[in-house]
Amino acid sequence: MKIDQATSDTLSGIWAELEPRVERAKDLEEAAQELVTALQTKFDESVVIARTFVTVPFEELPPSNKEFVLKLAKSAGAEAELKATTPVLSLIGTYGQKSDWKDRHKSKGHVGIPLISSAFVGSIPMISRLLNELGIPLEWADSHDTEIIIKTIGSSTGLFFVEDAASATDSQGRKVIVAQDFVSDYKVRSVFGTGGAYLSGQILVLVLFCRDVLSRDIAERFMEVANLFKGKTLSLAKSTKVFCIED
Repeated sequence: MKIDQATSDTLSGIWAELEPRVERAKDLEEAAQELVTALQTKFDESVVIARTFVTVPFEELPPSNKEFVLKLAKSAGAEAELKATTPVLSLIGTYGQKSDWKDRHKSKGHVGIPLISSAFVGSIPMISRLLNELGIPLEWADSHDTEIIIKTIGSSTGLFFVEDAASATDSQGRKVIVAQDFVSDYKVRSVFGTGGAYLSGQILVLVLFCRDVLSRDIAERFMEVANLFKGKTLSLAKSTKVFCIED
């Protein structure tokens, strides 16, 4: 099914099938994997890959994730700024057209993005725009004050939307979707993300990369799914219940 055929009834039907599986999930990773699998499978004619991310403190990541994040910080010369409490936007669910896209452990470049500072986040066009469009001020990355997250976005659900992944640029003229080889190779056109914050201040984001040019109103229809998912996984948002296996 093509994603532009998604109606409110279609999405309600998906959630009705998905809800019991999410309720049975033992951790957030299992629940997130159910979510992205359901969406990519239903809209496989359009969705190249669907992914879910949540912020987790650096010190509470699985060892392999810590290693990846530390290398990333070192490569950017920001290792000294990486703290135990630094929130890391961590991949917890992935499902796509390639087998490597169906297992977070096989991800090579999106395991986790440390939100070290406004300068660091600002150097990543997609992430800085994503946070901004979800309603999170970039300056938050300097303090990591959860109260800012709770006050600015609270229980609301935001939308990150890129109509044309090949041409969209930010205010500095940089491509919003930096991986243009990926965009070209898999004919990615529109990209959108939706999510918000848990009561703990953790940020949750669902991102879909699509091969169709979508209108904003189509993307907005998925906001309710993200909101329902967030509501059903409140108890799993605790860092001790995020990952399936501490590898």
